Amino acid sequence: MMRLSSHAFVRLAPLALALLLVARTVSTAILPLTDATEGRYAQVAQEMAVTGDWVTPRVWMNETHLPFLGKPPLFFWASAGAIKIFWQNEFAARLPSVLAAVALLGLLYSVMGRYGGAGSGLLSVLLTASCGFFAAVAGSVSVDMLFSACVAGSLLAYFAFISETDRLIRRRWSLLVFVLLALGFLTKGPVAVVLFGLPVLVWTMRWRGWPRLREHRWLAGTLLFLVLVVPWFLLCEVRNPGFIKYFFVNENLLRFVTHDYGDAYGSGHLYPRGSALLMFVVAAAPWSLFGLWLVFSRWRAIKDVCQADRQAGFLFLSFAAGILFWCLARQLLFTYVLPMVPLFAAWLVWVIRGETARKRLLSLSTALVAVMAVVSIVCVPALRNVKTTREIVRMAQKHSGNGCFSREPLIFERKTPYSALFYARGWVVPHPKEPLQKTLRRYSGTWRSALVVIETGQKNKLTGLAPGGWSKLATVGEWTLIRVSVVPEISR
Repeated sequence: MMRLSSHAFVRLAPLALALLLVARTVSTAILPLTDATEGRYAQVAQEMAVTGDWVTPRVWMNETHLPFLGKPPLFFWASAGAIKIFWQNEFAARLPSVLAAVALLGLLYSVMGRYGGAGSGLLSVLLTASCGFFAAVAGSVSVDMLFSACVAGSLLAYFAFISETDRLIRRRWSLLVFVLLALGFLTKGPVAVVLFGLPVLVWTMRWRGWPRLREHRWLAGTLLFLVLVVPWFLLCEVRNPGFIKYFFVNENLLRFVTHDYGDAYGSGHLYPRGSALLMFVVAAAPWSLFGLWLVFSRWRAIKDVCQADRQAGFLFLSFAAGILFWCLARQLLFTYVLPMVPLFAAWLVWVIRGETARKRLLSLSTALVAVMAVVSIVCVPALRNVKTTREIVRMAQKHSGNGCFSREPLIFERKTPYSALFYARGWVVPHPKEPLQKTLRRYSGTWRSALVVIETGQKNKLTGLAPGGWSKLATVGEWTLIRVSVVPEISR
């Protein structure tokens, strides 16, 4: 095995990783929630924490809270729990993703350090952490980092299972596989089992690994899986009849074969088949480009390694099978290929055995991690008002009150953004899709005035209001805040 311990960057790498972790954590507490994904999931977790309903996640749609049955609740449980502890803020909503990223990197370090040789654990972690996409998702309100930790973690645990010689330790890795699969199922559903099962099945058939497969703790592991997964699905079906059919049939079967699969929460993103490969190249950049160069320039050598080395073959299949699976789908997001990034990094480290090449990778990845730590902080000012309502809500809070009258309602002229629901829960006035004048008319007997938020530059939305019946208060980013007099004259 290669000796990297004397290399100067080995001592700098942990410091760079720590700086990136601190910088990314700080940025999660500073940056506002973005619409629509972050605002949506944060609002679901907030509603769960406030209402105390831990069985049925609820999402704001059509100006009301509806059961959100498209995703299992594990991420929402974690985010809602953080909100209960740290109150309703961006840091709490994003904390589960940060912790999931740290846990995944820790497992990657442990597995590759134990079975990949000296320096493999650190180098695998550095390659993964230096992928900008991985670092970005690690600090977001999204189910994908937690899901990636479960899927990639289960495959890493299985890799340890087939590599370990000690029977007792091997049995522990086996149980961890079942636990992580259960958590992945509770995060995103059966796709966790599919992304795990495909590479394991192909590898077992290719390498005739049936004897080792029989050594799994099937009874204890299956019972543990069922105990962790089944109760919530049954409870949710009892409270929301038809949930199981919708979730398993519509969300996890029909969505892969037809565009119009009966999505109750908005249409998915449609891409040409095969797009997942390009998405992975972007997500795993810059090392995916290096990997492509390595494969094309040393195709025969790489092929021989993957065919002759069963561990290298498993690591290759662990990310390649996932990419191929998503290549067959048309409805997907960039984040779907995220679980493949750390597995690719582990494979890349495994096949690169030259000490000089490893030292270069160590130096470059350490430098990239350090640069990303700086960028995570430097870019904060530029991202403070990107697709968010935080600042306009703060401005509205500053102007609310209207003298001796009670607090004015806050109304978004169009569909209420998810982030506004998080930042102004209980204050934002729900309303159906209707003209602003009609909304104001319904409150003419309750309020003297209202704070209204419109898109900057859309003054045509104010047509019909009484002359002098409104005044501009502030403009922040894409939003403009106005105060409108709610009196009978404007409704005539």
